[in-house]
Amino acid sequence: MKTLFSLSVVAALFATSAAADPGKLGDQSKPLKVFILAGQSNMQGYGIIDAGKDEDLVHAAKKDFKYLKDEAGNWVERKDVWYFERDGNRVSNLKVGYGANARRFGPKIGPELAFGHVVGQHFNEQVLLIKCAWGGQAIAGPWRSPSAGPNPDPEFPVEYTGNRYREMLEIVKDVTSNLKKYYPQYKGQGFEIAGFFWHQGWNDATKPAFTAEYESNLIHFVADVRKDLGVKSLPFIVATSGMGGKGTNVVQPQLRAASKIDNCYAIDTVRFRGARVNKQISHWYNNATSYCKIGHNSALAMISAMKGETPSAEVVGNVKPE
Repeated sequence: MKTLFSLSVVAALFATSAAADPGKLGDQSKPLKVFILAGQSNMQGYGIIDAGKDEDLVHAAKKDFKYLKDEAGNWVERKDVWYFERDGNRVSNLKVGYGANARRFGPKIGPELAFGHVVGQHFNEQVLLIKCAWGGQAIAGPWRSPSAGPNPDPEFPVEYTGNRYREMLEIVKDVTSNLKKYYPQYKGQGFEIAGFFWHQGWNDATKPAFTAEYESNLIHFVADVRKDLGVKSLPFIVATSGMGGKGTNVVQPQLRAASKIDNCYAIDTVRFRGARVNKQISHWYNNATSYCKIGHNSALAMISAMKGETPSAEVVGNVKPE
């Protein structure tokens, strides 16, 4: 195993480690480590790469996240971390630009970037990230899992609820059943579904009825994911909806739910709010540093959970459920 670092020393994360070479494949004599990244638009990622401001990724890479660039100043592409996202046909090594599809301000990044760098550096095995994220999707509606029961809101009829949950399962099954098809360098060494990373909540926070049942829905969601993926105690990390505005309404339900679930930990993200790039709140003001902090700390928490350890307060934050 490689060394575990905290956010306070993130600037030295890869500069001091010779254990991993992102330019080479990971050890394929051991099962592939598969991580599922799921949620809505904030998991898709709206961090701007180059806006000519301190809040973009270019500046983040000069400060806390120097590991994102190599010595020549180029963005690092990790061959030891594969990335899959059906939307946009993104089947590749992990690299910059895999946030939400660019319409304004050019390509973007999400939590996947720092998350993938940290787990890639920690594990000698080849890593695969599968992102299943769609904008505007409530856990009370499209993400609703089977044991939560029918959605009481007439806006989401029974035949519609759960479609994103079902699609996520279908995507994971398809990818893991066809690894050689998607990644020809895969050696047939098998795979392990190693962890689930959840960043979602804005849409549930905009309706009082959805907010009221969020805690229950998340508890059902974790149980159903573990059952349907066949991993009884699958490590589960929840990055709270802490960017501000109405989204913050579900932070306490997220913290309470995580505190009641074995091997599930919530990352307090309120402390990761950064300066504004623009007036938008729901996507972390398009602040790439915020997205990197979310992904980085969620990866550290994931690594601890996989080892059967409780993540440190420095990693998850000091906010407790009320």
